[in-house]
Amino acid sequence: MIKRKKPRDIEQTLIKRLQDKGYRLTPQRREIIKLLSRDKSHPGAMDILHKVKKIVPGISMSTVYYTLDMMKKEGLIRELEYYDTDNRYEINIKDHINLVCTKCRKITDFTGNVPSFSKAVEKETGFKPASMRFEYYGICRDCEK
Repeated sequence: MIKRKKPRDIEQTLIKRLQDKGYRLTPQRREIIKLLSRDKSHPGAMDILHKVKKIVPGISMSTVYYTLDMMKKEGLIRELEYYDTDNRYEINIKDHINLVCTKCRKITDFTGNVPSFSKAVEKETGFKPASMRFEYYGICRDCEK
């Protein structure tokens, strides 16, 4: 069984890594980090703004985007880009499978073993994969009911 880190530990790790890089962690940035370390729904920037605004009313959309960009640049989060809906953000940067509901647009992580195709791809093509993004699209349990 894989031991999962607690949200508070994830939050502290992110804060320390950003402080070590010299970033200033304002109350707004800390709340965004706190939210991302606890929210496994793969929120979009607008979702983050609305949720954090309840705690830090003065936060702006530009602060949300700047903080997300900073965390993405430092390799702390992953941005999931879509052509037909808002981009989403996730704290789980390890290779894994995202399960995307085509009805409600909810995204969840598949927590089982993820098959590794990178060695086969490299052997067959010479291409050396550095990371992957793998998604299954379908209907979630809630929407199926």
